Amino acid sequence: MRAQPTTRPREGDGSLLHRGASAARRSWRRPLALVLATAAVALIAFTLLAPVAVVFAGRRSAAACLASLEAPRGPALPDCRTELRWFALPSRLPWTYRTASTLAEELGARTAVAGYIDAAVGRPDRAALAGATGAVATAEATVAAGSRRITLDELGPASGAPSLAREAARLGDRRTLLAQPERWPDWHVRVHTLRAALTEGDLQRALAIATGYAGMDPRDEDLRATVGAILCLGTSAEAKRGVELLTLIQDDRASKRHAGMARNWGEIRAVLVACAARAGVEPPPMPEDPEAGLADAVEARLAQRARLAAAREGADEAKRRALRAIRDLLVSAAALDAEARGKLLAVVLAEDGALDATEAAALARPEADEADLAAGADGAPARGATGAALALRAGSLRALDWLPERGLARPVIAGAALARAAARAAELAAAPQLPPSEGDALRAAAGSLALQAARELALEGDAPRAIDALDRLGALAPELAPEAARALARSSAWTLAGDRARALDLVDRVDLAAAPPALRAAVLLQRAELLASLGRRLDAARAAVLADEEAAAARAARPGDAPSERAALALLDARARWTRLALALPGSGSPLRQGSPPALLPADLSAAFPWVGFAHLDAPWARDGQQAFSRALAAWSAAREAPPPTRRALRYAALRRRGDAPPALVPYAALSAQLLGEGEGDTEVWLDAFLALDAPRFSLRHTAFARAEAARWRGDEGSAAAWHRRYEALRAVASDPARAEIARYLGF
Repeated sequence: MRAQPTTRPREGDGSLLHRGASAARRSWRRPLALVLATAAVALIAFTLLAPVAVVFAGRRSAAACLASLEAPRGPALPDCRTELRWFALPSRLPWTYRTASTLAEELGARTAVAGYIDAAVGRPDRAALAGATGAVATAEATVAAGSRRITLDELGPASGAPSLAREAARLGDRRTLLAQPERWPDWHVRVHTLRAALTEGDLQRALAIATGYAGMDPRDEDLRATVGAILCLGTSAEAKRGVELLTLIQDDRASKRHAGMARNWGEIRAVLVACAARAGVEPPPMPEDPEAGLADAVEARLAQRARLAAAREGADEAKRRALRAIRDLLVSAAALDAEARGKLLAVVLAEDGALDATEAAALARPEADEADLAAGADGAPARGATGAALALRAGSLRALDWLPERGLARPVIAGAALARAAARAAELAAAPQLPPSEGDALRAAAGSLALQAARELALEGDAPRAIDALDRLGALAPELAPEAARALARSSAWTLAGDRARALDLVDRVDLAAAPPALRAAVLLQRAELLASLGRRLDAARAAVLADEEAAAARAARPGDAPSERAALALLDARARWTRLALALPGSGSPLRQGSPPALLPADLSAAFPWVGFAHLDAPWARDGQQAFSRALAAWSAAREAPPPTRRALRYAALRRRGDAPPALVPYAALSAQLLGEGEGDTEVWLDAFLALDAPRFSLRHTAFARAEAARWRGDEGSAAAWHRRYEALRAVASDPARAEIARYLGF
């Protein structure tokens, strides 16, 4: 049968009905395809861009968390390691791997270092400090194996890559530095490690570390010099190795320039000669026709030469040559430093038995020629044409100003030798053939030398002999003419010897009515320091206010003095203001001098402490009318009264502004300790960190004495005893004449 035709149109037959159905189907398929395509593109874009957005958000969140570490906060350190979650997935994707991995690495490194700093600054704790070293070491290894960057700058201010050695040196963490000294690769960290051992007063440990470093054949000059000088303090065999190292430095500095720069080698020569004497060998010859550095420290080397010749049997000719060289220098050197001139004169007076009164007077008051009479800053002669005993002034009479300086800029003379020289000068001054003016010059020289002898004997711990030098010859010193000056000098001798009760009794009983304002200020200032040291805080605070008022009056009353006198008054004024602030208590008067800026903190705590420039004694802070100093005192006054979260942030801010310690280390350390409240952490750990950058500006003995006094001021007898033991150990080495130049070079 044939199929019957149907009326339904077949596909493709071109009928109108079929075309309408196809158009309908296409009308909904096209939007669907567009939607699907858009969704696919969006999914791809999301897949590609979402990790980038996560990394961006993670960077902002991590940076904010890290910034909060140094902002006002509670005692618990915010845990920024949780911010690593932002970078977990992106670090697994090829297009965000590098950025996310770098940020995660930096976050881990900054968090580890922040934990270490927090253990020294945020909530200081010695055990936490030791426990945080592992995280820093791990972060250091991670960066070294990963990006190997030397600077981290993605999540905050640029900082160096993590380094346990550098962080320990920066925070004054002596325990970590001394735990593994051979582990530190950087020469400057090794120098810090050796200095840490000396700060601890542990000479044997310093010798052991120096021996280890010497075996590594150090190439850096400063490390080699420090290692060699420390070895010179040891046995004869160790001293011989020190001679070898120091000889290399001397010859290199005399013959080589580096980028047009040369370093002088006179100090190295002085240490080398002392080291050779301890080793029992002849020192190597001095370089002939040096092409680079100069043989400076002439005064120190001449005094050393005379001392060594006097100590050797059968060296009379060498001794005569050394004394002749000193006499020639005294006569010819117009610009010789006053204290150096006095100490060289002391060598001649003590060692030259043939010196007569006329020759001694000529050395004490050399004839002035036309060049010498050139007008100085205030129209006065530039040198002592009319001066008394070469202007041999011993400086301040306060105990804290008697503490030694670093380096060999001046001769190192024992207290006993200075006392002999003072007695000899007084004896020669009585010679009948001398004209009155020359006799006066010798008597003034005798008094100044007696004062210097008292200072050195007190630093050696021999207060009775220091007092004896003052009593026998102090009346000849113009500085000691007033009764208050004699009492202050005696008090200083007992203070440095450790008898503070006797020292206080001397300044308590003195009548200040006839004393000039500067001397009254100095006596009252020492009285305030001694009262604080003995635990009488309220009396100390009141005495400090009186001292500050006298210092202000003294500075205001003498505006036309010579530059040196104005500088001395500026120093006294600065120390009085710091001491007044550090000792201030409720009911004892305002902590700030009248007319000071208000004690307010800025909104940005990181800028709370303005830079003053105390490292330079001739900087603007020492001139009248400078406001930076007053603003700094006002900031410190406000800082110690702030609530604990703010004080914590201020400790971080102070840590960033280190290197500006004033020439008043005791009150500065005592005031810095007040940024840490009761129960907020270990004060000694905080002070180690805060003063780590400033410590090299002061001698080791100065630092140890200041830290002990600051501990006594706050009633911490345990810390005071520990620092006093270190001071005594350092004093024992520095007081040995055979090691004096070496110790002074090392900063004792």
